[in-house]
Amino acid sequence: MDKKTKNTDDKAEKIKEVFKDLDLKFQEQETERRAKAAGFAYFDLRNFPIDENNLILVPKEQAIAAQAVAFYLEGQNLKMGLVEPENQTAIQLINTLEKDKYQIEKYLVSKTGLDYALSQYHRVMTAAPTHNKDIEIRTNPKALESLKAIGKDDKIPETTEVLSLIMEAALIAGSSDIHLEPIKHSLNIRFRIDGVLQEIATLPLPLYIHLLSRLKLAANLKLNVTNVPQDGRFSVIKTGKPIDLRVSVLPSAYGESVVMRILGTEGVSVEIEKLGLSTRDFSLLKRELDKPNGMILTTGPTGSGKTTTLYAFLRYLNRGGVKIITLEDPVEYKIESITQTPIDHNAGMDFASGLRSILRQDPDIVMVGEIRDYETAETAAQGALTGHVVLSTLHTNDAAGAIPRLLDLGVKAVTLAPALNALIAQRLLRKICQQCKEIYKPNGEELKRVKQALSDLPEGQIPKNYVFYRSPGCAACHNLGYKGRIGVFEVFAVEAAIEKLIYEGASSQEIKKAAVATGMTTMQQDSILKALQGLTDLSEVWRATEE
Repeated sequence: MDKKTKNTDDKAEKIKEVFKDLDLKFQEQETERRAKAAGFAYFDLRNFPIDENNLILVPKEQAIAAQAVAFYLEGQNLKMGLVEPENQTAIQLINTLEKDKYQIEKYLVSKTGLDYALSQYHRVMTAAPTHNKDIEIRTNPKALESLKAIGKDDKIPETTEVLSLIMEAALIAGSSDIHLEPIKHSLNIRFRIDGVLQEIATLPLPLYIHLLSRLKLAANLKLNVTNVPQDGRFSVIKTGKPIDLRVSVLPSAYGESVVMRILGTEGVSVEIEKLGLSTRDFSLLKRELDKPNGMILTTGPTGSGKTTTLYAFLRYLNRGGVKIITLEDPVEYKIESITQTPIDHNAGMDFASGLRSILRQDPDIVMVGEIRDYETAETAAQGALTGHVVLSTLHTNDAAGAIPRLLDLGVKAVTLAPALNALIAQRLLRKICQQCKEIYKPNGEELKRVKQALSDLPEGQIPKNYVFYRSPGCAACHNLGYKGRIGVFEVFAVEAAIEKLIYEGASSQEIKKAAVATGMTTMQQDSILKALQGLTDLSEVWRATEE
């Protein structure tokens, strides 16, 4: 192409741009004239920065059909841009939004302005709160690598794709929780894998805004509320199977921090034989569970596997011919043929009042999510004395500490002693990867600690040779060295000697000493024995059971 031809083409393009600008200007002027004639306010949507929190109030398909868009929200005042105010779909849309307590301000906009607004929908997932659907997770074996690669080039995937990658990566890694943490210039993503938070990826901060909006929408949280905590839940679909997620949103210095707890992927299917109980503890608990009445408590901090243990007990007891009712906050896993009741504080339904109501339903077995106060503790103990099996949890450091705790809550010793059948304390230890594990020789100091911890075990329980293992990491365990978790326990039955100590108001140390004398293995001892079986390593033992 010669210089003269190129100059001619450039002039032609410039003329086209001039006419295009004139045409757009005429469209806006005509729209403004129509608005004035019809008594409407006018707004020029061209290049107006529409927040995605506003766009997602109306699905794109509905916006196209109604020729309308939500372009500004302040409190409950919502500004709507309309091309044809008489459009019946637009009228129905406005009626729906008004029923949702929005105060609508109508503006006439040009077709060009609406087209610009519609072009912004690529930034967000366009499901409305009133039409919330489960999110489909696309199968992607390399989701973890793809997630880490985001932001390393100029191309940023759409919000839907990023969310799908996060979910798929979490499921591949076996994560129990997903943490989205905004910092000054980026978004940190961390997964809790086998109880320990792992750094996964760092994403561009602008992407966080779109993710937050989509997650709030899915969990039915308030989009325009950013200064108070919010809780919700939603489901994702993976290969046709629903997976529930519990969402917590908390204000932080650089935005709202999001934690998603993945429910239903593990735990509920665990059977009592697979909890990791020793032969002695397994036999003792089966004996106590088979009794027609009495209370069994499991203790430990948050995340120690107490709920999993209680569900395993329920599965064992759910053998037909019995009525089982649970009281939970919230119901995390659903079990067929068991009546599961959620706590509802707004309706005045707490553990104490709920338990009283449950006992009037003539159950054989009752599971109470947690004992927190005198009323719940007293009602649970009375229930155990009147022919019910009562299962519950308590926050104490060890099994023996549960007894002074219940007495401190106000339960009388004459009620507590005959009501209690067994007490359990537990922790979860990460299992070393069985594919890359290797023999490990501890140093002299570690070996001394091991021998001292096992010194009061019966001679038959102490192995003759001390062989320990560790895992350096491989592809199977994502180079973490650990894969899966196993419970470690201390269990004792409340027999005559323990009952005597309850009546005497003995300390937890005295109760623990008596329990050890009856054959109880402490959690640290149980952990070391599992390390000697090649299930975990000593560093994990000391991390989880340091006394």
